Amino acid sequence: MLTYKKIFYVDADACTGCKMCEMVCSLVHGDGSINPKRSRIRIIENPDKGIFIPQVCNICEDALCIDACPESALSREPKTKTIVIDKNSCTGCGLCAEACEYDAIFIDPLEDIATVCDLCKGKPKCVDYCLQKALIYSSVKEHSLDNNEKEANEEK
Repeated sequence: MLTYKKIFYVDADACTGCKMCEMVCSLVHGDGSINPKRSRIRIIENPDKGIFIPQVCNICEDALCIDACPESALSREPKTKTIVIDKNSCTGCGLCAEACEYDAIFIDPLEDIATVCDLCKGKPKCVDYCLQKALIYSSVKEHSLDNNEKEANEEK
């Protein structure tokens, strides 16, 4: 049986800026409290124009952040291909964040180390709680089928 790689998609047009993703992420990855500044996903917003864009790691094939770290604290998780940060090696210098083309690596304000989306080990909670379905984690095939179905419904 052929298996398809899962990919994290962002549908910026569907995002309403509710920031549920930030709250859930900070709760799951933090100390049990809700603190969006500790979230590994952020919402870039321009409320005057009604623009809200979820900002999250794109899991680049050629991740510049890994090469930028002078402490070799960043590596790649073999199964999900996400960036892993070794908390013991990271000094919080921020060079990885500066190297990230998508501004998707953040310095945790309490731990003073880099943080990045880890897809919740393959089951991203932000996707589960996004009521607008602006965050999607599925295979390319599943995503294509969903989009075809959505377009067919819109034509009716």
